[in-house]
Amino acid sequence: MLQDNFMSFQRFRYAKWAIALLVLCIALYVLDNPPIKPGGGTVLGYGLGTLGALLIVFLLLLGMRKRAYASRMGTLRGWLSAHVYLGLALAVVATLHCGFEFGWNIHTFAYALTMAVIISGIWGVVLYLHQPSLMSDRLDGRTLDQIAQDLRDLDDRCRLLAQDRPTLLALVEESSGAQIFSLRRQRLTGRNRHCATARVLARLRVVGDQADASSNEIYTLQFRRLQQLKRIRSYVRQRTLTEIWLLFHVPMSIALLVALTAHIVSVFFYW
Repeated sequence: MLQDNFMSFQRFRYAKWAIALLVLCIALYVLDNPPIKPGGGTVLGYGLGTLGALLIVFLLLLGMRKRAYASRMGTLRGWLSAHVYLGLALAVVATLHCGFEFGWNIHTFAYALTMAVIISGIWGVVLYLHQPSLMSDRLDGRTLDQIAQDLRDLDDRCRLLAQDRPTLLALVEESSGAQIFSLRRQRLTGRNRHCATARVLARLRVVGDQADASSNEIYTLQFRRLQQLKRIRSYVRQRTLTEIWLLFHVPMSIALLVALTAHIVSVFFYW
């Protein structure tokens, strides 16, 4: 059974559209027999260029659609699916438009930016497919604040169990002060080698066979706490990678729009 996500939206509707578009463009390119060398200066070249420009504008509209919460122009998942598949199709359309001719000019620069944006977009797709919760800012259907409250509840239960045991209570307090990340760079790895909860679990494990019921329950609760921390760290790592991706993808998309405008203006100026 196919996993239900933006890639398989409505039985791959936009994948089929993109494939049909590519088949049409490639067929026209193969059958075209212009009086001059194939490229952007032929009738077909202008047609493919217009199509490519329209695709770029459509792809840029996703940013506006994401902020139009009350919009009735299709679901956000549908827009994202179309964004991905038509963005991939754009790579072929742009290449056919230029007729595989490149040089040191604004036209090739616009083409290079198009490819760079598409490649960075593929990176974003991989991130979202690997961690679907990034799309809803939730982890297992809950917000990070809700998960943080779960951690506080675990800490309170451990304190209650260790209230008459100073040694155990000190360990519980040490664990409750554990930071999700002790260093900023750990956001990229999703790990904290100096995690206080992990240290406390190791020390409770040493007590092991000599522990009473309260100690065993504290150990179980601390184990659950560590698992929650690991899940948060993994999620934050993915969020950090997504933020880094956006630092590349969004500015390059804006630069592409500027380069596309310059490309179009120069074409009509010298036409």
